Amino acid sequence: MPAWLSALRDLVVDASPLRRFMLALLVVLPLAALAAAWLRFNAPVYQTLYAQLSDRAGGEVIAALEQLDIPYRLSPLDGRIEVPADRLHAARYRLAARGLPRSDDAAADTAADTPALGLTSTQAQQRQQRVLERELARSVQALEPVELARVHLALPKVSPFLRDAPPATAAVLVRLRSGSALDTAQVTSIQTLVAASVPRLQRDQVKVIDPHGVVQGAVEAVPASSARVAIEQDLARRALAVLTPWLGERVSVQVTATLDDSETVQTVERVRNVVVAGEARPLEKSVRTTRVPEGRVVRVNAVAILGFDAVPEDVRRAEQMAWQALGLLRSRGDSLGVFVLPAAASAPAQRVVLPPASQTVASASIPPVRVTEPVSTTNGLSPAILLWAAGLSVLVLGGFLLWRRRTTLQPAPAEDDLDAVLGGLRSEVLADPRVAADVVRLWMRA
Repeated sequence: MPAWLSALRDLVVDASPLRRFMLALLVVLPLAALAAAWLRFNAPVYQTLYAQLSDRAGGEVIAALEQLDIPYRLSPLDGRIEVPADRLHAARYRLAARGLPRSDDAAADTAADTPALGLTSTQAQQRQQRVLERELARSVQALEPVELARVHLALPKVSPFLRDAPPATAAVLVRLRSGSALDTAQVTSIQTLVAASVPRLQRDQVKVIDPHGVVQGAVEAVPASSARVAIEQDLARRALAVLTPWLGERVSVQVTATLDDSETVQTVERVRNVVVAGEARPLEKSVRTTRVPEGRVVRVNAVAILGFDAVPEDVRRAEQMAWQALGLLRSRGDSLGVFVLPAAASAPAQRVVLPPASQTVASASIPPVRVTEPVSTTNGLSPAILLWAAGLSVLVLGGFLLWRRRTTLQPAPAEDDLDAVLGGLRSEVLADPRVAADVVRLWMRA
C-alpha cells in the first residue's frame, strides 16, 4: 500500500466524527458539482411534438405519452407539447398508431358513428344536422383566405298543416388568415355551396360573418334619392365620356332622371283552343307573370351646354352623340336640349327643341328636330330694356338742354312746345331703337 494512502487511512480512523463528516463533504460536493455541470451543459434538447391542439386532443396525447413512458414537457407560453429530440419521431409514430391526435370534428364523427339505437327522431335529426354543419365547415375552410369556419343551420320542421313552410336559413362564421380578405365572388361561392347542400335553403338566406360581426358581401339598401343621384351621375359621365374627347372641357352636361318607386306585378293567363274533330277544346293553358322592379327609370331630361362659338353642324353632332350616349327614348318622353354659349357678343345663341313624346318617329337613329331661334343680344341686355333706357336717356338729355337754355337767359318755351319736343324724341326712339341702343352702349363703354 502506498505511504500516502496509509496516512490517509490513519487520518480518517483517528479523526473525530465531525472531522469525518467534513472530509466526506470535501469528497462528495465536488463530485455533485461536476455531475450538475455535466447535466446542465448536456441537457437533452426538446422539440415541439404538437402545437395548437384543443384541450381534448392535448389531453389524449399526454395520457398516451405517459403510457408509452416518453418524457414530455408543456410550454408555459402557448401550451405546446415538447419531447426529447432523439425520441420525437418515435413518439409521433407511436401516437399515430393509436390514431392520435384527433381533432374535435374527428372525435365528434367518432361519436356520430356510434349506433343510433335508442335515439328519438329529434335526436337523430340533430345528429345528422351537426354532421352536415361540420362537413360544410370543412368545405368552406378549403378556400385559401379562410383559416377556420363554422356553419350554423336553422332548419325549421316541415308540417303538413302549413301551406308555406318557414324558409331555412344559415350563418357561416369565418376566421380569415392574416392579411387576407374575402371578395364578392368568394362570398357568393360560400353562399352557393351552403345553399346547394341544404334542401329548401336559398342563397340569399345564407349570411357570411367574420369574427368582428361584419357581414361579408352585404349590400345595403340604397335610398330612392341616392339611387336617382347615382343614375343621373352615371348618365352624365356617359355623355361626357363621348363629348369630351371631341370638345374637351368646353362642354357640360346636366341630367335629371325620374324614377318609379313602386313595384308592379302583372299576371296574364292565356288559354289556347285546339280544334279536335271540328270541335274547339281548351287544352293548353299558359300563365305569364311580368314583374317590373322598383326604382326603374321613367323619364330622362338632359341639357348639354357648349361653351364655344359652335356652328349648327357642331350642335347637330353634339346632339346626336349625347342622345346615343344617354340612351334616350322618345316613346318614354325623354328630352335633350343643346345650348350654345358664345364667347363673342355678336354670335347668335341657338336652342335645340325636341318634338313631343307623342310624335311618331320612324327610327330612333333619326336626330331630333332642331329649331334655330336667333336671339338678339347687346352686352347681355334685351331690346325692351335698351328701349326704356334709351327713352330715359333722351328725357334726361332734353331736360339738360332746357336747363342750359334757361341759364343762358333765353326765353323758355311754352308748355306745349316742351311736350312737342319730348313727343318728337319719343317718336324717334320708337321709330329706330337700334340707334338709341348704340348711343346707350357708347355711354356705358365710356
